Amino acid sequence: MKRFLLTIALILIAVSALATYTYMNPIGPTLIPVARMITDSDDNGVIGGFQIAYWKTVDEAISSVVSGKADIILLPVVIGAQLYAKGVPIKLAAVSMWDGFYFVSKEKISSIEDLSGKAVYTLHAPGQTADVILKAAIDSAGLDRNSISILYAAGPEAIQLFAAGRADVLLVPEPFASLAGFKVPGAEKYLPIQEIWRMVSTGSANVPTSGIFVKEGLPVDVVDSFLLLYEQSLLLSLAHPEETAKVVSEKMGGFPVAVLLDAIPGIRFEFGRSDRVKGSVKDYLDTLKNIESELLDREIDFEKLFW
Repeated sequence: MKRFLLTIALILIAVSALATYTYMNPIGPTLIPVARMITDSDDNGVIGGFQIAYWKTVDEAISSVVSGKADIILLPVVIGAQLYAKGVPIKLAAVSMWDGFYFVSKEKISSIEDLSGKAVYTLHAPGQTADVILKAAIDSAGLDRNSISILYAAGPEAIQLFAAGRADVLLVPEPFASLAGFKVPGAEKYLPIQEIWRMVSTGSANVPTSGIFVKEGLPVDVVDSFLLLYEQSLLLSLAHPEETAKVVSEKMGGFPVAVLLDAIPGIRFEFGRSDRVKGSVKDYLDTLKNIESELLDREIDFEKLFW
């Protein structure tokens, strides 16, 4: 099976003979679905005409999209929607990761009220998935937003702050949630993000976290080829968790393999092309806009957002 994915790509379209297209993936849990692609790529990170590249920060991802460097990119769904609403020529082709965020604390967290008076660290910056959903849940619970300090840091930094006692609670995705529990005595995972989402949403019960966005104008057969490649990689990567964890560990700079193996079952990786997930994504974005109007301050033409 080692070259199974490459064979699929070449059967669909010999894109490598025509051009090389750049696919960008974040360094983090979303490496799990592409582990088999990474394994089967050549020494330059190319598989079937697709160059696998990586982004580490949201600013880097946005720059890669706006500049046209990325032909295909995995983004937080809300970030991709924001870029689309601002006129960046991209379309959502599929969603591959759902839910996956957890609260981590030394004290039990069973409701939003339990966060009152605490400092909660979540990822990157205001406006990302967990941040907006947390603020919505605070409002829904009738609490003052100032009663909970929401702060921002990268995953590893957030865990360091938590271990040092400078963060009371984390709201982070796997595998960082499992790593925090592994590193900090007495820390446990509580209240997955989909439970918070159900407090504020009347639509889909799950959160479409990460989506595959494609540059407008890419040939249909190229996009189809990539989506099939990605979907098969996801299935094979999940079917071989030990191999997958080793690949992801290396790309994440030596992230503990045992923690990755523990975290994988807590993340919902489910590939859905845009025509299948359109309703869930629309419900998600509409709800976010109702919560934080400035988050999506321009109207989204949902008929044109989806590839």
